[in-house]
Amino acid sequence: MNPPPIQAPRNLRTAPTRDRRRKWFNSLFSVVCLLAAGLATVVLVTLLLAILGKGGLWVDWQFLTAGHRENKPLESGIGPAIMGSLMICAICSLFALPVGIATAIFLEEYQPQSRGLQFFHGLVQLNISNLAGVPSIVYGILGVTAFVYMFGAFGKIETGRPPAWEFGARHAWQLKSLGDQWLQIPDADPAQPGIRIEGPRPIRFADGSNSVLNVIAAGAPVPEDVALRNRTVRAGAAASIVRLNSFWYFHLPLHKSILAAGLTLALVILPIIIIASQEALRAVPGSIREAAFGLGATRWQSIRKAVVPAATPGIMTGAILALSRALGEAAPLLAVMGGVLSTSGLTSLMDKSPTLPVTIFRWSHDENVMFENLAAAAIIVLLLLLLLMNAVAILIRYRAEQQRG
Repeated sequence: MNPPPIQAPRNLRTAPTRDRRRKWFNSLFSVVCLLAAGLATVVLVTLLLAILGKGGLWVDWQFLTAGHRENKPLESGIGPAIMGSLMICAICSLFALPVGIATAIFLEEYQPQSRGLQFFHGLVQLNISNLAGVPSIVYGILGVTAFVYMFGAFGKIETGRPPAWEFGARHAWQLKSLGDQWLQIPDADPAQPGIRIEGPRPIRFADGSNSVLNVIAAGAPVPEDVALRNRTVRAGAAASIVRLNSFWYFHLPLHKSILAAGLTLALVILPIIIIASQEALRAVPGSIREAAFGLGATRWQSIRKAVVPAATPGIMTGAILALSRALGEAAPLLAVMGGVLSTSGLTSLMDKSPTLPVTIFRWSHDENVMFENLAAAAIIVLLLLLLLMNAVAILIRYRAEQQRG
């Protein structure tokens, strides 16, 4: 009697089938990823070619230095917008970098022992991870509440009413002479919005020179002398108050100013800087800390002289990439400053200023079709600035790695 044939276990019989199925799924997934990457590349190249074709010829020196001219696209440019974007990024970095790096050091290097501090530590870490995914327009609404209006702590903001608290401002009454020259009467009372001119007063011209106001009767003839006519007004002329800001001018609440916009963008990039700095600190080998402790260094000394220098390339790379995002943000700036396109020049951080993203947004919706070409040209400039910042981040990392090597 022949023995029954020996059968292989079921799992051994199905192993080749599972291997073939796994290889098939791997190949399918690789093809899907390749198609997705190819589609994204095609879309990106198409957009870049369309932008270059539409705005490449508009990028010249005049475009880079001029400001916005209403209904005059041939004379318009992005000079003030570039300066405004760079100024806001500078304000943003001054506030976000110290706070973000310090928070990352606390979360990574100072592990609490008590239960209460451990709960607080975990709560801060959880909220930072969640805030990194919050849409930027939410930060814009927060910036309006916290910085523009200061939660209403300084009273209601009214047009034409001076701020509740200000520093570094002078006030003057302003009026126009019969020679069509703007005149200023110094030492005005901020509580008095305007006056009526009845007699001679000391005045200052727009060029800074001083003189004395000449007042003539309502029916008197206009002086023929040009210099006299330029400082002459009729009795009863109205003068309105103006504020002459110093470069250190500051007030609370911040209103819709470039400082409020910079602080709002600091909130936008703060979680990114913290997470990037944490990853850089986490990548530092533990042997560096142990060596510092072995030499008798305290925890703060080991962090300041060993851990942070080793993590500096990663920290700086994350910071520059975060600032690149701040440079391209438009929604928070629209919420905080509004769609500013032109300005008479920045005299203090309390002024408004156009920025590149907001200028692109406004030009792309303008009724004049030629402004669409200017928007494409502004996009090219913005992309070049972003590429420059990314190149700086790569260069910093490369130089730091070379020095460490």
